[in-house]
Amino acid sequence: MAVVYRAVDTLLGRQVAVKMLRAQFAGDDEFVSRFRREAQSAASLSNPNIVNLYDVGVSASNEHYIVMEYVDGPTLKDVIRERGPLSVNESLDITMQICDALKHAHARQIVHQDIKPHNILLTKTGQVKVTDFGIARAITGNTITLHHDHSVLGSVHYFSPEQARGAPTDEKSDIYSLGVVMYEMLTKRLPFSGDSPVSIALKHLRDDFVDPREWNPEIPQSVENIILRCLTKSPEDRYSDMAALEVDLHDALIHPDVPKYVRPVQELDETIAVPAIGNPRSWEPEEKGAPEVAPKKKRRWWMPLIWTFVTLIVIGVGATAAYYVVMDAIQTPNQMLPNVTGKSETAALQLLKTAGFTNNQIIEKKATNPAAAGTVYEQSPTGPTEVKQGRTVTLWVSNGPEQVLMPNLVGVPLQEAVTTLTNNGIDVASQVTKQATTNSTAQAGVVVSTTPQAGTPITPNTQIVLQYSQGQMTTVPTLVGLPLNQALAALQAANLAQGQITYSQYPIQNNYVYSITPYHEGAQVPVGTKIGLYVAQNPGQSGGGVGNNTGNSVGGGTGNSIPNNNTAGTNSTTGTNSTGNGTASMIPPKQETVEVKVSDNNNRVIHVQVYKTDARDSNALVVDKVIKATSSWMFRVYVTPDYPGQIMVYENGRLQQNYSVPYN
Repeated sequence: MAVVYRAVDTLLGRQVAVKMLRAQFAGDDEFVSRFRREAQSAASLSNPNIVNLYDVGVSASNEHYIVMEYVDGPTLKDVIRERGPLSVNESLDITMQICDALKHAHARQIVHQDIKPHNILLTKTGQVKVTDFGIARAITGNTITLHHDHSVLGSVHYFSPEQARGAPTDEKSDIYSLGVVMYEMLTKRLPFSGDSPVSIALKHLRDDFVDPREWNPEIPQSVENIILRCLTKSPEDRYSDMAALEVDLHDALIHPDVPKYVRPVQELDETIAVPAIGNPRSWEPEEKGAPEVAPKKKRRWWMPLIWTFVTLIVIGVGATAAYYVVMDAIQTPNQMLPNVTGKSETAALQLLKTAGFTNNQIIEKKATNPAAAGTVYEQSPTGPTEVKQGRTVTLWVSNGPEQVLMPNLVGVPLQEAVTTLTNNGIDVASQVTKQATTNSTAQAGVVVSTTPQAGTPITPNTQIVLQYSQGQMTTVPTLVGLPLNQALAALQAANLAQGQITYSQYPIQNNYVYSITPYHEGAQVPVGTKIGLYVAQNPGQSGGGVGNNTGNSVGGGTGNSIPNNNTAGTNSTTGTNSTGNGTASMIPPKQETVEVKVSDNNNRVIHVQVYKTDARDSNALVVDKVIKATSSWMFRVYVTPDYPGQIMVYENGRLQQNYSVPYN
């Protein structure tokens, strides 16, 4: 219903996407209503995984438009086509980002209703951007108002059984569609396909699909269980909401080997309502009485003869014309067409004229291109080859790289300035230099000057310098591997705020932080930024307490629990290592060297996590890396008679190697 343009915001100098309602729909109230509804839906949402909306309006010529964030990257559908099926790790990462976007929308009573890979964009850094809320609806309670003509909205391969049935939908409909997207990412197939939209809709309602592990045995059972539960036909049997789905996504690789989810027995629909075709009155029975018979028309015997004669004449003329065309082509001699791609315009014309081509045969077209100005970047036909004499040759000549005006970034946060330059086609890694400077008048992290200045034409090759105020910025400290109370203290010391704390099972000691969001250790962020913490909580695990300054373990630790002596509050007042029962070990730790090797004989992608426990560290994550070939690491392990060492190696979430390092 709309066409999307890439445009430049001349006020801020940034690239944007402009969606404009097609002219033929401007007078259709229903299309205009849907277009406005998309703007209203997107305007109420603000999430890193949802495309931002900047402006909406109607032009003087009654053209409805929406100005949105420009995402320079492929759709998820493109990625699946090019290199599907995707790996389990990548698929789960994308799914969790989509889940976060939909959780945000559902919290604001908005159901997307058209989740599919075509509506999921991926930036160059792999960030997910959910877009196209064109048929989204605001819900009240668990119901949603359908269109007045009871049309079924959504994409037939991805919509839920309740959408196919034309029944009221809620957030569980998005959960079903997300399950279809996961199925396609991991198998490069769709659960249901057919010859027509109606046949596919019927399969959503009545048929079972092939379990994804039958197509791709590499899928862990825990991940397949998530897909199976999302794709149950009854909404009541799916996840209660996106938050519940998110919990299982986080746990899927930690506990991959689980019993298979048994789908509940469904009461399958035998029928589906589809729009009637034609005039319904034509199906009404005739009135009783004698049928009225139309009089037969007399057939004209000479009409077939005339049409036969005309057909023969047309065939004869066509055959004659084809004969002369073919003979002319056969008799026309060939000439050699050189390859002039990459040549300057002057050199290319000279080569063509030397080869016998005249000015009338050469067509030049000029356009913006990364090649240097005046360079031929494409020709048709491509050379070197032989062509018939008199054949025209088209040359595309570059006007130089696309130029945009340097945006006004002064007063803009540094990260937003970098995003703006990226959206303008600037390679930040190679073209942008960031310089911290002292500025008492500007807020921390805000750009105070740029080189070149705003309004200067720039290209994808321009070198840019951004000077930003140091001001009130702070560094995200090391939090992963700390007990929760020490992590919170580290946040406070760094002038950062506590974000959401999420507890879940993870293969480290209880109450220890194993991941943070949305920034990583070492990131420069404004003072007061909220940092979310993921904390291990493993039922039945001993030694999960948090160390205190008495050397005892708080929270159920046993006398053999090993404190983390790299963080505050775990050493005794004498400065020696404390055991869980408060006694001190006066023997200095002994250093041992351990080599860990992870072999990959099948050229698989392996997510390796190595945890080290010794006299200095407790379940410290020392390796967190994805490998594609055999790799090895050397570790120093400090041991005492009280604290032997241990190295645990996890591959794709499974414990594969466990080294014990005794004190000898």
